[in-house]
Amino acid sequence: MNKAGSISVKVCGITEAKDARFALELGADKLGFITYEKSPRKIDFEKIENIKSELSLDGEKMVAVEVEPTIEHLKKIMDQGFGVFQLHFSYDLSRDLIGQWSQLVGAENLWLAPRLPKGISFPEDLFSYSKTFLIDAYSESKFGGTGERSDWESFSALQHSFSTKKWILAGGLSQDNIHLAIKSTNAEIVDVNSGVERSPGVKDHGKLKKFFSEIS
Repeated sequence: MNKAGSISVKVCGITEAKDARFALELGADKLGFITYEKSPRKIDFEKIENIKSELSLDGEKMVAVEVEPTIEHLKKIMDQGFGVFQLHFSYDLSRDLIGQWSQLVGAENLWLAPRLPKGISFPEDLFSYSKTFLIDAYSESKFGGTGERSDWESFSALQHSFSTKKWILAGGLSQDNIHLAIKSTNAEIVDVNSGVERSPGVKDHGKLKKFFSEIS
């Protein structure tokens, strides 16, 4: 059991070693590094390697966050020593490509995060590719990182109906709503990013500390 109690926490959008260290000290289980070119929290491979080296990070604590990567690009990300791969994509993306992702990194290491418009049911055919799924707020123009709250009711229903899978609650979580979010959804894994920032990619240590105190 980590310092945050029975709730597993991923702190995403890491770009600085000091933020990574502080998150781990508070009890973060995973650190998310966004390699997606269009993200304001994008971090390059050299900086990832520097943080990994400075903190002697175990790859299992490192989550690569990318959007619809080609197989060639995913192979390059794998070379950075990540243990987990969180991939965002349009819900109707080619299943052939998703299948290739799963074969390449392994279903147990793949977190799938489909972008689901309102009114679209969760695509159950994705269950054959991964054991873990992330539910984020929907945006027409972005794949995550919106700061908007996700649909807690839908998350709770999915987690209850498909309990053999792991479900990660993301989207607009902060020190102000995390207690209510967990109480409302019974989430066991949460992903926090913009809600604990001073600016994109730079964490506010006061907010981060308060976030963990609300779930301990």
